[in-house]
Amino acid sequence: MMTDFYEDEEVQRAFFQEMGEGYQQAAAMHQSITRIVLAGICIELRFASEKLKQIFLPALGHLCVESAEGCKPAHTLCLWDRSSSAIGAPPPPCDRRHFTDRGDIWGFNNKVFQFAFLYGELSVNMYSRSERLGYYWVDEPEHLPYWCAAAPLRSLLHWCMSEEDRQLLHGAAIGTSEGAILLTGSGGIGKSSTALNGLQEGMHFSGDDYVVLALEPEPTVYPLYASAKVNRDQLSFYERLRPCLTNPEGGENEKAIFELIPTFADQIPASMPVRAILVPKVHDAPQSVIENTISRHEVKHAASLTTVEQLPYAGNDTYQFIDRLCASVPSFRLKLGSDRKRLIEYLRSWLNEGRNHIGPAPVDEAAAPTPLTVIIPAFNREHLIDDAISNVLAQQYPDLELIVVDDGSTDATAARARSHPEVKLFQHPNSGPAQSRNRGIVNARGDYIAFLDSDDLWPSDMLRELVNTLDKHPEVDVVMGWPQLARFTHGSETGDFYGNPREGFDAYITGTVFRRQAFERVGLFDADLTFGEDVDWFTRARELQVHILRVDYASVIVRRHTGNMTKGKNLVELNVLRVFKKALDRKRDAAKIH
Repeated sequence: MMTDFYEDEEVQRAFFQEMGEGYQQAAAMHQSITRIVLAGICIELRFASEKLKQIFLPALGHLCVESAEGCKPAHTLCLWDRSSSAIGAPPPPCDRRHFTDRGDIWGFNNKVFQFAFLYGELSVNMYSRSERLGYYWVDEPEHLPYWCAAAPLRSLLHWCMSEEDRQLLHGAAIGTSEGAILLTGSGGIGKSSTALNGLQEGMHFSGDDYVVLALEPEPTVYPLYASAKVNRDQLSFYERLRPCLTNPEGGENEKAIFELIPTFADQIPASMPVRAILVPKVHDAPQSVIENTISRHEVKHAASLTTVEQLPYAGNDTYQFIDRLCASVPSFRLKLGSDRKRLIEYLRSWLNEGRNHIGPAPVDEAAAPTPLTVIIPAFNREHLIDDAISNVLAQQYPDLELIVVDDGSTDATAARARSHPEVKLFQHPNSGPAQSRNRGIVNARGDYIAFLDSDDLWPSDMLRELVNTLDKHPEVDVVMGWPQLARFTHGSETGDFYGNPREGFDAYITGTVFRRQAFERVGLFDADLTFGEDVDWFTRARELQVHILRVDYASVIVRRHTGNMTKGKNLVELNVLRVFKKALDRKRDAAKIH
């Protein structure tokens, strides 16, 4: 089982202090200091690595201040690498299975420290909220991927801005003297191309991928990086940017990077007031059109989805900030036409005449639904996974994240899951259902979490019913119904119900909705158990007096068929005795303590 000892704040403090000691050793050999002002906040960058300074500063050059006078740092970030100093980072005091794909570490969730290990660049990032002090370490700067030069220190700058009631947002912004248009939404919908075409045509520019936002005294966008990047097959559309290209010989999968300073310095203002939020969508016509046909909830979801997915520790505060933004600024649908030049002319004119059509922000709508993550673990379920995914989507929950964890399948399970654009797919070697569920939990973005086994089904509207129950009962941590058994023959789309649901399994994971805090309190599923991990988790939850509410209806249809994992297993194989012994051991340990 994954231990949670390192959740102790003192263990994390010791880890942070070890990181600081490593930096001090590196800084004793070499240190240079640069100060930047981001969104009105002064941040001191201390480099104990000349190579990192050379890689990172070009994208931050527009933020650098020539004189330290009048720029008292609100945050300090210390950077070094092993190759130039021979000083490594301390080993983490935790099981590596707790490292999430986003970067943050499951269990490191107190309000003092933030830690992230970013797989893409193999960097260690730490930040103390009380000291406003951060560290960045990487082994060999020469091996950093290309995007680190275009968007350096994103996690640390995100944490700094969060302390100042500012928010990094996955989006782009262009404008005129009248203010800015904020473009947001998932990747590949036209944000970057629109922003960079606007830059080419003389519009003001605050970023093509990430920007910083503040809400007071009015919604304002600030440029984060003086860089831009595009797919190489799109270079022909950006001839005016070619003189700024820094990696003309980049690899096939490496995007082209432009350093926009000094060439476009006059078009990158320190800030712009945000006049409207646009969510782009490709439109099969030459002319682009802006329509007032998008709900505030849809805009909030578009703005928050990839932002929360990419920024470690982004969560409730980020959702609330974006909700406040959407309540303060009017939102529109931008239907992108194929004529790029006419698009920019249209946007410039629309923005400059905004007082005639933009109008005030929309009035408050009904309360937004609680973000929910559904996790489907699957092993060799190519014949069932489509049904499970469709079953979840048919619930039509409005703020849904759907994760499929492929547990080392040897069939086409992963390919089938990947064919659904709504699915976020994780894959790992065969480790059992407990570890697959844990992989989903630590990467989940929802405040509520639910599970559906790939061979089970939910009755219609089940998710809404269970979520509504949790919403109405804030004292409840887990709400669950009863499992209804059904026999399905191979190739059959319908099954025959049998048995009394109330006489079914007392601890069934599917057909249940959990608050995220329940896993933070009880821990994850015991990955040492191939079977019985559900009984073990609920046993531990009850020992800790977690509030579990049983609703009196069948909340999941358990499909019985020849491929069930538990078919033909005896009590030993099902780990019933191991689960019972683990419970006894916990009671004995508790007795010794008292």
